[in-house]
Amino acid sequence: DGKVTARAVAKATKSKPAEPGEDGAVPPEESDSEDEMPVNTIGNVPLEWYDDFDHVGYDLDGQKILRGTRKDELDALIARFDDPNASRTVHDYLHGVDVVLSEADIALIKRLQKRRYVDPNMNPYPEMVHYEYADKLHPLSSKLPAKAGFVPSRWEAKQVMRLVMAMRSEQYQKAVENRRKQDAKLRPDYTYLIWDDKGAAEVKHHKRLPPPKMPLPGNAESYNPPAEYLFTPEEKAAWEAMDPSDRPSNFVPQQYAALRQVPLYDNLIKERFERCLDLYLCPREIKQRLNIDPDSLLPQLPKPAELRPFPERLSFSFEGHTGRVYSVSVSPTGEHLLTASADGTVRLWEVATARCERTWSLGGEVRCVAFCPNADLDLAAAIVGSQLLLFLPKARPGDPHDKARALLSRSDGGTPGGWVDTDEALRSEGVMWRVTHVKAASMVTWHHGGDYLASVCPEGATKAVLLHQVSKRSTGSPFAKSKGRIETVAFHPSKPLFFVATQRHVRVYHLLKQELAKKLTPTVKWISSLAVHPGGDNVILGSYDRRVCWFDMDLSASPYKTMVAHALAVRSVAFHPRLPLFASASDDATVHVYHGRVYADLLTNPMLVPLKILKAHTVKDHLGVMSVAFHPTQPWLFSAGADGAVHLFTER
Repeated sequence: DGKVTARAVAKATKSKPAEPGEDGAVPPEESDSEDEMPVNTIGNVPLEWYDDFDHVGYDLDGQKILRGTRKDELDALIARFDDPNASRTVHDYLHGVDVVLSEADIALIKRLQKRRYVDPNMNPYPEMVHYEYADKLHPLSSKLPAKAGFVPSRWEAKQVMRLVMAMRSEQYQKAVENRRKQDAKLRPDYTYLIWDDKGAAEVKHHKRLPPPKMPLPGNAESYNPPAEYLFTPEEKAAWEAMDPSDRPSNFVPQQYAALRQVPLYDNLIKERFERCLDLYLCPREIKQRLNIDPDSLLPQLPKPAELRPFPERLSFSFEGHTGRVYSVSVSPTGEHLLTASADGTVRLWEVATARCERTWSLGGEVRCVAFCPNADLDLAAAIVGSQLLLFLPKARPGDPHDKARALLSRSDGGTPGGWVDTDEALRSEGVMWRVTHVKAASMVTWHHGGDYLASVCPEGATKAVLLHQVSKRSTGSPFAKSKGRIETVAFHPSKPLFFVATQRHVRVYHLLKQELAKKLTPTVKWISSLAVHPGGDNVILGSYDRRVCWFDMDLSASPYKTMVAHALAVRSVAFHPRLPLFASASDDATVHVYHGRVYADLLTNPMLVPLKILKAHTVKDHLGVMSVAFHPTQPWLFSAGADGAVHLFTER
């Protein structure tokens, strides 16, 4: 019928069935090894490869092995009811035939399902046969022992002698004695009487660290708290909106008429569980607190009262400007004061009376003004937009005035730097010369000799810094290429050194040698102002990130001290020409006055002491104090602010 076509299966059906065993199971039939070999020698390949072909592979001779007859589902269903051997019929996918399992095959399958041996006659526990040996002593090896095993080792003898000499040494004896004493100290003494209190007191116990106690309940946790402890609807809504970790308390105070009306606390188990977690997971330790006086860590500085005189109080104000005042400058004699304002005017004030003597309307925002440090020359410079103006502040006739006018009127050649005469209206007011920059200028400063001055044009690239000579009316650029955005410059008070401050660095150039002498690296993000000590060896910097840095050029290129006392950006810094004072002005509308003493001994560092915080200005448009300047001889300080006020602070 096409069910059994394999050679091995046909041979097995012709063999004599085996007799059942003692337990009724039929043992497997014996067969030749050839019957176990597969008929289809196609190899170990997936049969799905030949689903679309009429054969299932190739034999050893290369001939196709035809596929057997296939039954569809209908034939399989009919055979299930008509064939009595349908329950024991399996399909051999390798050969493509149906194989009927014999009784021996079914018995073998049942034994394997019950986890028994294949052979029913197999005895897993046979009887043990005890063999008797007359001579039981036999060596593992009959090899004779070597002679070296009976001869003492020379190297072991040397090691033993070395140990013996070490044990006889005095150092070893001391070490053994110390070890014996140490063991005696660590070994507990059990010779005390068990009923004696003395022995119990000497027993060392591990020091126990008690857990921190829970805070005692307050009035808010009472069942009838006062009315001020109860939450209003707004406070309760705000409490519920807060994160549980940010709430001031983990409960809402409630009020009851009697204690018997208090219900069960819902968070009791949760609080006890959290307390147990704190005791279990949070380690406890003893912190060794240092018994140090905090005052001993601070430097020993003199009291401010011992460092007088310094500016302490507001004496009077100079009123007249309608816009913010950018710059102030004091005359070399200290009698007059110049102020530059955003209202387009420059005013000359008399310091003794705070009276405005003259006013120049320059037609633009005046960013900076500076007196000539030479007292013999009545000269001043101002920055208006992109122009540098030189004018004669004093209007009354006199020797200084006439000498300065003669200097400006003298012609010693051409004007290669672009010096241009002003018009008749400005010349009648004393404004003599005008120098135009490529971009808007920001500041001007004088050389201590009074013949040279420098102006800064931050956006001028290679012409960001210009040096001007008044006697020759010449202008030149000292730098051939730009080193970054230049914020401010300053001359050394006695040496031919020129300080150039960019946003992050300060470069010191030697004017005669025309080379870089030193580079200062402050720890600031944006430098705003620069001032040089009258001695020339110290420099202070102000920055927009609230810092004031003191540099000792003989000590290091890094800041000696960095003071962060202001709340906002520092706009201006200044040294006193004679007294050990310096000041800083900030956008927080305050002026900080410091005592800065510099010693002639190079081994002694400068002493910096904060003295006074002067508060007289107000913040306007996020700007505070714009400029500060000291009086040349007196301990007085002038300040100009964005509120349009100019104040004079004097000693007490």
